[in-house]
Amino acid sequence: MPADLDLAVNCGSSSIKFSLYSASSRKLVVSGSANNVQGDSPAQYEFTFQRDEGKENKKEREIDGKTTYEEIFTKILEDVTSDEVLGKEGKTRIRLVAHRIVHGGTADAPIVIRHGDKDEQATLDQMDAVSDFAPLHNHHAMLIVKECLEHLPEAYSVLCFDTLFHQTIPQYRRTYAISQPEHKTPVPLVKYGFHGLSYANIRDQMAEQLGKPKDQVNLVVAHLGSGGSCCLIRNGKSVQTTMGVTPLEGLPGGTRSGTLDPSLIFHHTPDCSTTVKWSGRDISKAEYVLNKESGFKALCGTNNFGTITSRAFPSEGDKEQPSNEDHMSSRLTYQLYLDHLLAFLSGYITDTLSSPEGRLDALVFSGGIGERSSRLRADVLARFRFVEELASSGGGLDVDANEKGKGRRRITREGSKVPAWVVETSEEDEMVRMAEEALQEGSAK
Repeated sequence: MPADLDLAVNCGSSSIKFSLYSASSRKLVVSGSANNVQGDSPAQYEFTFQRDEGKENKKEREIDGKTTYEEIFTKILEDVTSDEVLGKEGKTRIRLVAHRIVHGGTADAPIVIRHGDKDEQATLDQMDAVSDFAPLHNHHAMLIVKECLEHLPEAYSVLCFDTLFHQTIPQYRRTYAISQPEHKTPVPLVKYGFHGLSYANIRDQMAEQLGKPKDQVNLVVAHLGSGGSCCLIRNGKSVQTTMGVTPLEGLPGGTRSGTLDPSLIFHHTPDCSTTVKWSGRDISKAEYVLNKESGFKALCGTNNFGTITSRAFPSEGDKEQPSNEDHMSSRLTYQLYLDHLLAFLSGYITDTLSSPEGRLDALVFSGGIGERSSRLRADVLARFRFVEELASSGGGLDVDANEKGKGRRRITREGSKVPAWVVETSEEDEMVRMAEEALQEGSAK
């Protein structure tokens, strides 16, 4: 049997998501994820697959000890390519692996590499250098790239960069008001932006939903998760986003500080320039504190936004009531996050409504927090009631759709000047599309 499957691998700071598609039909064959990779408790992963006339099967695994990314991915690969799942051909059926790489540096297209290519090592070295600018993600993703080159030597590995979608941001918005460094840096110190694969997928979904060409869609998107960002999309292209030269700028996250006074870290951590070891890599103590010891967890002891919301707004009927300390710290965290989010979204929506087109097709909520937190969505939309009142449009929040709906859906009533949607993004779909295009057109560099 010829190679007929495409594998998408999406590494997070403590997770690995993976999907296996039919190359001809784009039908999903296997889907799964691993959590708590290199965490304090056992790593777990699960996946579903279909065989025997579409019957769905589910497998779950738990691995004791602090398992490395390479070790758990090797186990995933063994399970996913086993006889039970793919038949005797196993690994030989995988034609390409699409890898989500958060930071692509100056790359202006996906990069295709294959085991034994003359430029294989040079590409790996180049991407390792860029990893300094996204230490929570790039390093892990590149470890998996190396595993795929070793264990799937006949397959193409295609590096799909989150930064590509934001290359249309105007230079005046990409430039920082700081002098050029005296030393050479691996990449220019400008705004790159991230979550680009998600934003591209959401744009495509909304273009289809609205029946418009991609290049005519105007969106403001909030991709909200443990790491979150916002993006302003005009005529199908990114023209502004909240993350910067690294994913640290912009919104606070589960363990990230988000934007703050640049000099704060020197007072908070006087030895911030010293080097610490994290996940087998040397990073500055400042990077570690701002990326791993900040955000929601620093404010209220948990990075779970659902827990934060339930503690901040407990119901009288709840069996377990939060302590006063948990209640107050969670309420503060929620208010801080909402305030930061509104600051960005207000600017983006104003920018869109005051543009020559003057049209906002949708305010989109996505990501784990964006899709699940009906309270946060309602609180955001309450900020824009004045727009509806000025327009006398009779729009506003559709409470039932916001509270009870599932999947891609509109959560404001017809006539809303700020039409809001919830969209479940699929970075893996976008990665495979991008990788297929790179191979077919030969445009990857």
